[in-house]
Amino acid sequence: MNVVRTTTLAIGASLIGSSLLIVLAKPDTLSLIILAMGVTFLLHGTGFLQEYMVRRVLRWYRTKRPAIGIINDLPWPEKGSYGWTWSRMKPKEWHSKINRAIKKSQIKAESRLIKVTNPWTRWFLGRYTVIINPYGSLYPEIDIQNLSIMRSVLYYVHNGGIFVNVADIPFFFPYDPERKILYCAATRATHLYKQLVWKLHQLQYEQNFIEVLPPYPYVDTPFLREVMIDIVPTEVRRLNSKAKQTEIFPMHTSLKLKNSDRTLQNVAIHRGIVCTSHVESIVEELEWEWEGGRIPFTPLCYIHFGKGKFLISLIFLGYPEQPEDIREKITELECDLVIKEVKEVT
Repeated sequence: MNVVRTTTLAIGASLIGSSLLIVLAKPDTLSLIILAMGVTFLLHGTGFLQEYMVRRVLRWYRTKRPAIGIINDLPWPEKGSYGWTWSRMKPKEWHSKINRAIKKSQIKAESRLIKVTNPWTRWFLGRYTVIINPYGSLYPEIDIQNLSIMRSVLYYVHNGGIFVNVADIPFFFPYDPERKILYCAATRATHLYKQLVWKLHQLQYEQNFIEVLPPYPYVDTPFLREVMIDIVPTEVRRLNSKAKQTEIFPMHTSLKLKNSDRTLQNVAIHRGIVCTSHVESIVEELEWEWEGGRIPFTPLCYIHFGKGKFLISLIFLGYPEQPEDIREKITELECDLVIKEVKEVT
């Protein structure tokens, strides 16, 4: 139980205790108001108000009047300003694109630009059928220590919401808009990373190019631990000893949608999610070689979490990482998937 709920529980009990005897003996308007406030605080402190009443009302509301929320807390960055998000479309562009998809599908829904740094918005996240993060691997965070916004999203999805991350690993870069500081939530698998560094020291640097493969698992973040997924690298990094820089070569492949004739040709894939029982790939699975074996993975999938799910695309939408025509097809596919989810919920 957090501090707020503990405090409201104590206040509620105090108000009920001070007003109940008065109400039973000789009720008046003031004592009834105090008793009502005490009961409200008590319900909040025990969690009944949020867990049962508010959540159920919001769930009913989002099926009757579906809304798609698009996070719009941060000024859109130019490359190098506070982080590269592997996404090119601004929140307002996603807003326009989703509106066109809604109109085309003729469903009764609306899209809104929302600010999750606003406490009132976070309280009522359950009102939205789908929430979209257009910033790719970056997201706004007001509490770096506790990752409050990420936790609010996890709570929202666990209770039936759908969260869409348009590009790259979700919640990888928390950005504090007040302090204007970009953080990195990732830590590498330390022992594997040390083995990799040791092997690199043993290589002959007289060669022009040295292949550098990231360790497995690729990264570790609080979000990946919460939803229990592993990320694998599908890019090859080559260290150019003469130029003293690392060159990146992603996998290029075709992605065929399951139960559909739709295929995306020549897509650049930098990483993927290992397929497990709660990972539902939207495209036909690919394979990644590791220590003589093959691991099935996908760059585009649903992650089932509680009663809801995350729609995650690890495909970069930046340029030159992704050709313009491929980027447009991927964003159209993501919009179609969002509309499909709204249809299924309503």
